[in-house]
Amino acid sequence: MATRSLIVTRAELPEAVFDLLRIGFPDDEVDQRAFWPPDSVHAVVYQDDRLVAHAGLVVRTLYLPDRSIEVAHVKYVAAEPRGQGFGTQAMRAIEAEIRRRGFSLAALATGSPAFYERLGWRLWRGPAAYRKPDGSVVPTPNEKPMVLDLGADVNLDDPLQFDWREIGDIW
Repeated sequence: MATRSLIVTRAELPEAVFDLLRIGFPDDEVDQRAFWPPDSVHAVVYQDDRLVAHAGLVVRTLYLPDRSIEVAHVKYVAAEPRGQGFGTQAMRAIEAEIRRRGFSLAALATGSPAFYERLGWRLWRGPAAYRKPDGSVVPTPNEKPMVLDLGADVNLDDPLQFDWREIGDIW
């Protein structure tokens, strides 16, 4: 069986992605195109003609003590069936797109850090928070992102803040 990875825009997302996301994230409302910003891009993996994995990418702003950085924020990585390497293939494809676009830092949130650690991602150790539109800061002591440093030279012990998201979860 042959597998292939593609990078697609939000407008090009196949409907099968939403079926996959409903399986991978049954408690989230990610089953509609409007969930994704217009400038989002997506890695989709097919085995023969069947969609088997997805990784989404949105651009967000991360605030560090000395600067702000536009980061590639990876969202909703899902594979079905699991354990076949399809999630890894989606992550490799989205990482290639992140590098192609010239991002110096990528971030994601996960409940499965070991999967991403083996791909080179590291857990943020410093305090984390997000900034609301009114400028107030909301700490997230139990939620910290993982990052892939592609030249940003960040200190994982620094405090960080992410910009507010109107849709979906904070991280």
